Amino acid sequence: MRRKIGVVLGVLGVLALVFGVVWMTVVWPRLAKIPADLVQQVDLQGTMTLFDPGQGREVTHNVDGHRKYTALSATDDVVYLREDIWFEAAGAGQEVSRQQFMLGIDRVTRQNVDGLGDGCGGGHYTFPFDVKKDKVYPFWNEGNPVNIDCAFVEEQDFEGVHVYVFQMSTPAGGLTLPASFETPAMTIEQTVTLWVEPVTGIPLQIEDHTKRFGDIPVPDPDFPNTAPMTYRQVTFYEDDLKFTEDTVAGLKDDANAARTQVTLGKNLVPWLSVASGILLVLVSVFLVIRPGKAAAPEATRPEQQP
Repeated sequence: MRRKIGVVLGVLGVLALVFGVVWMTVVWPRLAKIPADLVQQVDLQGTMTLFDPGQGREVTHNVDGHRKYTALSATDDVVYLREDIWFEAAGAGQEVSRQQFMLGIDRVTRQNVDGLGDGCGGGHYTFPFDVKKDKVYPFWNEGNPVNIDCAFVEEQDFEGVHVYVFQMSTPAGGLTLPASFETPAMTIEQTVTLWVEPVTGIPLQIEDHTKRFGDIPVPDPDFPNTAPMTYRQVTFYEDDLKFTEDTVAGLKDDANAARTQVTLGKNLVPWLSVASGILLVLVSVFLVIRPGKAAAPEATRPEQQP
C-alpha cells in the first residue's frame, strides 16, 4: 500500500514540476504580452506654445491633452498600434493640435520594431515588466529623429506607491530635425521625467518639457524681392505637460492590480508548483525505497501440562 501511495505521489510531483516549467516558459510569457485588443488612454494638462504664421508670433494655450493607443492587429510577436495625440484649449474644447502615428511594437519588450511603423527601431513606447535600476532604456518620443536614453535617477514614494524615477534628455545642443517639404529645419530640446512602478512598468506620473525651434526667413518690408534675406529664431512648438489627477488615480489602480497579478503569475504560481513537485517526488522516493517493518513472529503458545 505504501509503495502505491509513493508511486501516486511521484506522478503528482512530476506533473507539478512539468506544470511549473511550462508556466514559466510558455504560459506566463504569453500572459505578459501586450494584449492584441489593447485600448489605452491617458489625459494630460499643462501649457502649449505654437507659432502662428498669420500673427507672426508664438501663442501660448492652457491645454487638456489626450494620448490614446489602439491595437489594430497583432501577430504572435508584434502588435500594431495607432497612437492618437490631440490637445484642446482648456475648458473650451476647441482643438489646438492633433497628430497620429502608427507603431509596430514588440509585445514583450515594448520596443518599436525597425521598419514596422513610424517609431525608431529599438525605442520603447513604454516600460516593460520588471524595470531595472541599472538598465538604460532607449525611448522613441513622437517627432524625434532618434531614440533618447532614459536612465534611473532615484527611488521615491509616490502617493503611497514605491516608484523608480527615470529621466531622459536630449543631448547638449538638442536633436536636429531636417527640413521637409512642409516644415523648416528644427532643433528639438526635450526633458521627460517619469515616476514608474517597477514591477509592472506602469508610469504613474510624467513631466514633459519639449521645445522645437528654428529660423524663419524675414523679407525686407521695403525691398522684399531684392534685399538680402534675414532670419530670426522662433519657437514652433513648446509644451509643459503632466498627467491629470484622474489619470494618476487610474494608473495607480492599474499598477496595484497588475502588481498582484505579476507576483502571482510570474513568481508564486510557478515556483510554488516546482517546490511542491520536488517535495512530492522526495516523499515518493522515500516511501518506495524504504524497507517495510518485518512482521512480528507469532507468539508461541505454552504447552499444556498433563
